[in-house]
Amino acid sequence: MGIRKNAKFLTTVEQEAFVRACVLMKADIVNPAAPAADRYSRWDELVALHRMIQNANAPGVASPVNFGHGGTGAFSFLSWHRYFLYRIELALQSYVPGVMIPYWDWTDPAPLMTGTFLGPDGAAGTQIVTTGYFAATAPGTPTNPMAVPSWWPASLTGWQLPAAFGGLAGSLTRALDPVASLPSVTDLQETLAKAAYPAFQAAIEAGTGLTSGHQMHNALHGWVGGHMGSLTGSPFDPLFYLHHCNIDRLWAMWQLDGHATEYPTSGGKPQHHRTDVMYPWTGGAAGYSSNLTFGTIAMPDFSALGAQHNVDTLDHRALGYSYDTMAVIGIGLDRTGSMLGMTPDPMTVSAPDVTKWEAARRGVSAFLHDCEVVYASGATYVVTGIETFRSLPANDFTAVFPGTPYGLVKSGGAYSRAVFDSVAAGMSPAGGTPLADALADVEARLVAPPFGWVPADEPRFLAMLTDGLLTSGAPLSSIADGAFANTAIFAMGFGTGADVDYGTLAAMVAKGRTLTTPQVFHGENAGTIDKFYSNALARAIGFTTIFDPVLELFEGEHVHLDLEVTSAEEALFLTVQGMDFDDASWRYHLIAPDGVADYGDGDGHTHRTAHASRRPHVTARRADGRLAVMLQRDSADASAWVGTWRLMIAYRAREIDAMVMPDLGELMFPVAAGPVRGSRFARLLHKPAARIPARSVVAQARHPLDVAPGATNRSANRACSVVVNVYARTRLRLELSARLGDQLSFELRPELLAGSIHDVRGFARLVAPAHDLAASIERLKPSQIPRRALLRGSLSRPFDAALVLAALEQKSPQLAALRDEQLAVVSHDGGPMHAHVARVELPGAYHVGWYVEGAYCPEHGSATNAPHHHGMAPPTRRSKKSALPVPIDDCGPDCRWERFARILGTSIAVPRGGAKKPARQRKRR
Repeated sequence: MGIRKNAKFLTTVEQEAFVRACVLMKADIVNPAAPAADRYSRWDELVALHRMIQNANAPGVASPVNFGHGGTGAFSFLSWHRYFLYRIELALQSYVPGVMIPYWDWTDPAPLMTGTFLGPDGAAGTQIVTTGYFAATAPGTPTNPMAVPSWWPASLTGWQLPAAFGGLAGSLTRALDPVASLPSVTDLQETLAKAAYPAFQAAIEAGTGLTSGHQMHNALHGWVGGHMGSLTGSPFDPLFYLHHCNIDRLWAMWQLDGHATEYPTSGGKPQHHRTDVMYPWTGGAAGYSSNLTFGTIAMPDFSALGAQHNVDTLDHRALGYSYDTMAVIGIGLDRTGSMLGMTPDPMTVSAPDVTKWEAARRGVSAFLHDCEVVYASGATYVVTGIETFRSLPANDFTAVFPGTPYGLVKSGGAYSRAVFDSVAAGMSPAGGTPLADALADVEARLVAPPFGWVPADEPRFLAMLTDGLLTSGAPLSSIADGAFANTAIFAMGFGTGADVDYGTLAAMVAKGRTLTTPQVFHGENAGTIDKFYSNALARAIGFTTIFDPVLELFEGEHVHLDLEVTSAEEALFLTVQGMDFDDASWRYHLIAPDGVADYGDGDGHTHRTAHASRRPHVTARRADGRLAVMLQRDSADASAWVGTWRLMIAYRAREIDAMVMPDLGELMFPVAAGPVRGSRFARLLHKPAARIPARSVVAQARHPLDVAPGATNRSANRACSVVVNVYARTRLRLELSARLGDQLSFELRPELLAGSIHDVRGFARLVAPAHDLAASIERLKPSQIPRRALLRGSLSRPFDAALVLAALEQKSPQLAALRDEQLAVVSHDGGPMHAHVARVELPGAYHVGWYVEGAYCPEHGSATNAPHHHGMAPPTRRSKKSALPVPIDDCGPDCRWERFARILGTSIAVPRGGAKKPARQRKRR
């Protein structure tokens, strides 16, 4: 089987696969020898089946039974429809192998109602769907001008229900209600919070017990209207299956939250208890029948399947499928002796230094904090386990959570931030670094075991944080590349360019599957750890980066960061971390495009309070200077969602009067590159009170993007950095990647699931090594290593490279210098935007910050949305506003343009010897 996905985020290929399977099933006639008026298809058979079971007979029951519905006490509503969808999915796969039923997230239906997917609303007056694949007439006819796909069956002249259905016979009808009357995120959260099965079933079927009174499943049939609003005809509309798939998804999430085996054995309606048989899957048992008939349509014979009971459906994974809103991610945390080394840049100028171990613990704690917010939002549930690794000299792999080492992360649960903080506080680093063994153990103990890894093709995730070299255990070559085929591995090398083995990090990632997002992270400051864990979580839950700056603020300052949001975005996930980890130091506000503060804490920063008819839904939590926000559109009006959002951040400010206005270049500076100005390692030798903030260091601009931030006359105050991450679940994805071959290049490639982009421009800033730090240390004699740099208890390395570099930098300040330059961003013949880096000789981590902006049209697609053959780019035209080519499509001056902007970052490690020279150049040498 596979993974059922949100229909809004299917690719065009996945959308077509589902539509094609439905169409072929509708064209497959069950009784081709019958007179034309009596013929019916496999699809029509499902419509009749769903109605027949609503008035049926069962042994020992005097009154008719509705096996799949009935409100309070009709417990089989969930189990019957789960098995019904399962059988239909298998049938669809017989027409198009691998196709899965997607789900309709009720909080935003608009992208589904298109001619190229599920079809539009019914026509005014008649309610008949007239265009698309499910229209009254087939594509390519005068009344349905959609192009005819090559797979369209000639026998299917339109989406028509046969005469056996009486007054419902004929064309598909719809009459959609306003978006504002859809269920809200709050409705879903309240449903998922129900404590017992009867309450959950009643809430999701009829809205019983919900504050809003929304009737959920029942009301949504009426919301679509037409056939969906009919007791008999609802399965005629393909949207029926997406609707019930969402109900099954929410049940699966509720089950994951400690209700896996719950199903009442009594107290409900006849034939709706745990061990009751579900009609028509009775295994041929006598006494079951329907009281309804539809002409010649007969109930299929399912006797070969055996009897199917309600209890048989409780484990959806046993049926072979799962959902994209249940993520599994295992965490491996280096606890070797080298983690006693110091973090060169804790990003809080006046605070005491912290060890790498303390910085890493804070990063994992923040990751769990974010998982708790994601859980509370109801958007996604995260199953995780965490283990530390070291060798003493035997391998020591310690699971943080007691008992079963993995589970659902939620506040107050057994797998939570509080439990981790308590257990990790008693741990201390020592020993060597068995990276290959640890990687295999995390995979075997935390990633593979949950749910028996069913379905087998479920994508899972693994995040390994280490500060350097593999010093013990098996070599990484003992694990074949790709051995963890469905696990995406993220690897963090936490340390300086003198002590991190970049090749080992890349080798770890190669053991799993490759993503389009960065999977290897390099850096020596605490902010890089924040990026590492935040990015791994975001990818696991289906979000991509849209904005990720780091800023340094003086006490008393505040900053406004503008985020451009389009209708392609369904949800935003934001994290803001004040690097002093002190909640009392920070105030945050999030202001919507219409000026309303949808989130705010503290006082002194007010905004108008006019409200749209439907606001975005905010789930937020504060802890230790960190704000995590899940912002869901929730069918909000465009005025409250599309446009410029503003994030206000204030540091120890009594009055909101001293505003920092960062330039674009400052926002683009990659956090992993370290301080933009001033000392880099030598600060470790200075008392915190004597350290100089980077913003106070005056230096000559190296390029147009290297602009010093404006002063607010607060530079005498203490300084602290704040790290911001903004991710989106979006149909407008921009992925930044790096490649090292004959030269070093960076590429920005769009992946549009809907709409088209225009007038795109971008800038890139490179920050790279200016010195070979490893060589600087290698030239030292043992006697030249400072005593304070020695690491006692470490089997990985004898000294702290950061403290050694600090001593060297104190003697030669130029050691802290970085290569900082603006890259030329180009695009050739309509291809993706890219930049090349000249002179790649020095080893180390090369970081790029990339800004891109443009216009998004949600109404028209383009050739960029379709796959290109042989790597060829789509046809393009030249924009009057930009020198870059943009795709040809149907957009014009009357289109509803939406501005988008992204700030993205990535890193790549360059080994000794730099980029590989082309063969011709090597021969010349």
